[in-house]
Amino acid sequence: MRDTELRELISEVYHANFRVYWARKVRRELNRQGHTVARCTVERLMRELGIAGAVRGRR
Repeated sequence: MRDTELRELISEVYHANFRVYWARKVRRELNRQGHTVARCTVERLMRELGIAGAVRGRR
């Protein structure tokens, strides 16, 4: 039940920040908003949603 709530919050934060944030920054923003969540949980849910942050620099 918490995962469905967190999925919505993660996608809101992700889209509000121009689809650039990776799991670390999404987690920080959620913690600032008062939602305590672990980084591994954010990584798992982002993987399930099929979203990833922007890759910068050389590949």
